Amino acid sequence: MLVRDRMTPNPITLRTNSDPLAGVAICKSGGFCRFPVVDEEGRLVGIVTENDLKLFLSTAPSPGVIKRQHRVEQVMHSPVVSVPPDYPLEEAARLMIEHDIGGLPVVEQEERLVGIITRSDIFAQFVEALGANTHSLRIVVQVPNRPGELSKLAGRIAQHGGNIASVVSHSAQKPEYIRLTMRVEGVERGELLEAIGADPAVDVLHVWERELRAEGDDR
Repeated sequence: MLVRDRMTPNPITLRTNSDPLAGVAICKSGGFCRFPVVDEEGRLVGIVTENDLKLFLSTAPSPGVIKRQHRVEQVMHSPVVSVPPDYPLEEAARLMIEHDIGGLPVVEQEERLVGIITRSDIFAQFVEALGANTHSLRIVVQVPNRPGELSKLAGRIAQHGGNIASVVSHSAQKPEYIRLTMRVEGVERGELLEAIGADPAVDVLHVWERELRAEGDDR
């Protein structure tokens, strides 16, 4: 999955000479949290958040008659951490964690802005990848960390009519093991546990099944 698959294309932007008050107004009307700042050619030169704008306006002195107004360039962050459209989504998430930021502008050649990717976009992909919006069994197992273990496990599940809709691997406490979180469809809980339990080297750590709400139930 690449950034281009989840980014918001052609996001709302501000110019360096935009009025911070206008930026706050756009945030309120459109529900935005951050704006890329671009120059006259659409090249990325900074980024500013709603909180940045509000804090600046609450502490900045009057711009005076000659200057007429404050400018976004007075408060924007620059240089900006950005990514290209073909950047892996998980690497974009790593950058957000590393720099403690909630979004990344997406740029092509010559720093021309083409989109923005946010934490919410990545959360949505995480939910989809783990199948959290589908009716399926979620099971966490610990298997030996060696080639072929996932293939064997998938084969046993398939023999009972089950299909692995998604799988994510993560480290176990001991390096000789690895943990797998799977979403499995088409098999009942008992049959699934029977299929997995056929291999004594596999430990079931957790099983969970999401309860589907009845139609019209918004609780």
